[in-house]
Amino acid sequence: MRGIIVLPVVLIWTIFCGILGIVMRIFIPADQCVKIIAYDLWAPVIFFLFGIKFTCEFEEELPKVPSIYIANHLSQLDIAALVGSIPKGLFFVAKKELSYIPLLAQYMKVMGMIFVDRGNREKAIQSMEEAADKVSKGKNLVTFPEGTRSTTGQLLSFKKGSFVIAQKRNIPIVPIAIFGADKALKKGSFWVKPHPIHVHIGKAITLEEYQGITPGELAEYSRNRIQSYLDKYTPTAK
Repeated sequence: MRGIIVLPVVLIWTIFCGILGIVMRIFIPADQCVKIIAYDLWAPVIFFLFGIKFTCEFEEELPKVPSIYIANHLSQLDIAALVGSIPKGLFFVAKKELSYIPLLAQYMKVMGMIFVDRGNREKAIQSMEEAADKVSKGKNLVTFPEGTRSTTGQLLSFKKGSFVIAQKRNIPIVPIAIFGADKALKKGSFWVKPHPIHVHIGKAITLEEYQGITPGELAEYSRNRIQSYLDKYTPTAK
């Protein structure tokens, strides 16, 4: 019941953060702006309002160079979980449909987020190349390689786009496992429950590890890494 009651407050807070971010972007760089809006302001308040206990652990220090962060996708709360875990400006590759949502679209465009047309392979490749350019220029990219939210909680197969650009540009890949987000907010629902959410940020996969393999093999290698986290930590994350 709490989730339904506070939903209007969450919406107002999100709109406020979006407008603040658009204004702040006039004065400060996008990565710094995204970090302040998402990590410092938006995500912590979202979890507080919904009564969600949020925890995060790191296997090692985050890479100091721009990286591609990949995660399993369970819920709309995954975005808050990721930006609330990593104290850096994170830039998402998002589905094109989000570019039609008022204010959210303006915020994402001003910050330099990437929209992908999943129904057009050629345009999707162009979008991923644009994303690769941003990483080369110092941005930290976030993708959900499954391409959609899992309705069963099981890890889906990974699409190759993120791994193609990682290999082309020699970009480290940071595998992340998100636990409990689907219990807090199921796909297709607005009913948010105060279920704990935990994020495990794994050791980066370096270019030395993936030399000599195909993007498909790298996708499977990365998927197996995240699956190992899910298998290991699920019992303690419930």
